[in-house]
Amino acid sequence: MAIHTRIIDVTRKPVKCPVCGGEVVDIIYGTGDMTETEFFLEYRKQAVMGGDTIPRRPPVWACNLGCKRFRKVNYDGTDAPVRVKLLKNVRPAPSTVINWQSSTVAEALESGEGDMVRTYLVDFVSEFGEKETFRCTATSREDAAETIRQVVAHGRTGLVSPFIEVTNIREEQ
Repeated sequence: MAIHTRIIDVTRKPVKCPVCGGEVVDIIYGTGDMTETEFFLEYRKQAVMGGDTIPRRPPVWACNLGCKRFRKVNYDGTDAPVRVKLLKNVRPAPSTVINWQSSTVAEALESGEGDMVRTYLVDFVSEFGEKETFRCTATSREDAAETIRQVVAHGRTGLVSPFIEVTNIREEQ
């Protein structure tokens, strides 16, 4: 395995980058001007954006820190048939993958009131009928609901609507 090149030929997906030790993630093609942050907020998965053009011998994985890309090859070094990941085929991970945290959590932990901190699942509906469940660490149900309202209102979730109605809040077991 030649490490001095930008693209490294591998027979299977590496567990971590051999250069920096970073996580190895999929490269998603057909993304246009989308950034990694926008992709993460909309699809809740880590990936590297490959752009709109798919090269003839495309790398399929990349270090999440950007130092190396990895191309799948057979054991004899010939190109292995691969299916590149296209944005149109990517399904979002569940929204509960991300755990939002209220600003009151740090205050409660600093003041020695860590037993007040709970993780809640907040169900809500947007004004356009989008139904979601978000995970939030907060000191109360009301605090969790307000935190999720702020997160959605500031456009950090990929939802179309900035206004939501909370329908249910339950403590995560």
